[in-house]
Amino acid sequence: MKRFLSMWFLAIIVGSTSSAIAQDKAGPGVKDFSSLINQVFAPVTDKLNLTQEQQFQIVAIITEAEIRADPLLQSLSVADGQVRELSFSGLLDGNRLKELCDQEAAILSEILQLKVLAKAEILRLLTTEQRAVVAQQFNSKTQLEGHLGSISIY
Repeated sequence: MKRFLSMWFLAIIVGSTSSAIAQDKAGPGVKDFSSLINQVFAPVTDKLNLTQEQQFQIVAIITEAEIRADPLLQSLSVADGQVRELSFSGLLDGNRLKELCDQEAAILSEILQLKVLAKAEILRLLTTEQRAVVAQQFNSKTQLEGHLGSISIY
């Protein structure tokens, strides 16, 4: 469950990938960082010509965001379990449901804030030319697909 939530969080961060967790090649807990970079910027990764320093800093930003998000994702999982239990209890308490939903909303708000901050930090690392490539790729794609970040407007 923890791995799923971590994957979900990273997918939120990049907003345009189906999964932002790189596959483990060197063993458990070790990520293929070049794969992570490719997933963050696909399909324009090669056009960006990121320096090693940029790649290192991007991985550090994502890693820090994952670490900060972990307790939030755990809290979200607990709250979601409580909502699930409440829905199957047979005695639906509207006040308790609102309380749990408000709790989940607050957690999701914090996670989305982490997403925006991480994206902004990553974009700050890019040169003007690199930002233009990213903006052209992802802004037009987002508009065509009807998405605002990772949230569908449909």
